[in-house]
Amino acid sequence: MATTTESSGKKRKAQSGNNKLSKKTSSSSSVVTATITSDSEFKPFTLPEIRTNIHSLETKVPPVSAEGIDPADRDAVRLWASQMQAVVEEFNLLLCCVSSATYRWGTDRSGAADQHLGLLSSELGNAQDQISTSITPRLSNVLAPVVDLVTNESVTTKDANGTETKVNSFTQVENDPKFIRLCSEILSRNAPMLRRVLLTNFHKVGRCIDDYLKATMKDGQSQRNAFAY
Repeated sequence: MATTTESSGKKRKAQSGNNKLSKKTSSSSSVVTATITSDSEFKPFTLPEIRTNIHSLETKVPPVSAEGIDPADRDAVRLWASQMQAVVEEFNLLLCCVSSATYRWGTDRSGAADQHLGLLSSELGNAQDQISTSITPRLSNVLAPVVDLVTNESVTTKDANGTETKVNSFTQVENDPKFIRLCSEILSRNAPMLRRVLLTNFHKVGRCIDDYLKATMKDGQSQRNAFAY
């Protein structure tokens, strides 16, 4: 009888374990299902949505006085540069969504539509080139200066057996402090114009997208729209 009772107890424990495993599996399945459902609701940006998001980026561009930033206040210079860098990164990511918004199978696009898309791509690329050439290097020089790893301190200890142990601690120092100060001064002095260049390109991209949308509505016509910026 004792053996039978023990066997029954083991069966109950096994069933209980199986029930717990079943509940965990069911819970995991519900999490996966919820995730899949959420992903299935994803919709890529349309061109008007991209234009709206780029327009809203203008409010994120950090302000600056007409005299620029005090180069002696390195924290203020780095803060302004980091805020500008965040806006530039978001702008570039938004432009990465344009190819999806304008996608059509090649044979479904007319010759005029190809010309319109070529003009759009050219102008967007030109805006990115101006930002990456005129703004990004000045921000990077301040935010990510070149540093060297040097030995800060060396401590040598000896245990009871006479074994010596040497421990080195390292620190990072600026590779060229004078150049870093110069970069901060250049960014501080040119901050108002850098801000203007960024906002100008935002406006230009918005106009370009508007012109492209208007041109695609006339895709069936033989006339060719010319754009000038």
